[in-house]
Amino acid sequence: MRYALIISCLFLSASVFSQETAKSDKSEKGKEPLEEIEKMDQGTNLERKSLKQASDLLKDRIYTNLRLLSIITANFGEEVPDSKGTVEKIRKDYQIALRYYYRRAFIVSGRAFIQIDKEMSELFLKFVNVYDTKTQSILTDCADVITEQEQKNLLDSTSETGRPGANYKNLTEFQQRLKLGYAQLGQAEIMKDETRYFEALVHFRIAKDYGIRILSEMKENDADRKQISDKFAKDISDNKNLIHAADSATPSAN
Repeated sequence: MRYALIISCLFLSASVFSQETAKSDKSEKGKEPLEEIEKMDQGTNLERKSLKQASDLLKDRIYTNLRLLSIITANFGEEVPDSKGTVEKIRKDYQIALRYYYRRAFIVSGRAFIQIDKEMSELFLKFVNVYDTKTQSILTDCADVITEQEQKNLLDSTSETGRPGANYKNLTEFQQRLKLGYAQLGQAEIMKDETRYFEALVHFRIAKDYGIRILSEMKENDADRKQISDKFAKDISDNKNLIHAADSATPSAN
């Protein structure tokens, strides 16, 4: 009798757990029964066709953009409040949208992908503004460093010997790199105005890379160059599309 009671309790517990699990699965988005999916996926043939096209286009774009967002959020997330939480929400919403997509509920998936793409664009813009400010600052520092060296060169060239002195430095290559850096900055601004934020970030990265190399190579000794690389460690990793590992000399790939 005692064992029968125990078995009965275990069976009751399993039954309750099974019901709760079924209830949980039923309420989880993208895992609804087919009948519910069909009710949700109502629309005209034109809507279905256009939203299927949107799904086909956006699912791959969102995947690519999500990878970039994951990297820049890991590197500079503290400069954009709530960005890490937003990326996590986008990641979950993307997974749900994919469930509907593969279950051929294209009206539901299309609307979901469009909303995700909108949220990603809003977050991208915030990071684009961060990159814009950072790039402007780096290139301005480059211009100042080159200008200071130009003044030293000018003083050297007017010395009594007429020959370059110890402070002289050939600036032709650095000046050319700075022009290229500003050209990339200009391209980034164009992409930003056209709301092509992914491309804008790429151009900002290239511009920053030119600037950081100028600042480093203008230094006279390894210790000063290391100061530059330490100061811009996150940017150097980010320019390579890598997550900066704070406790390691080696950036980590995502």
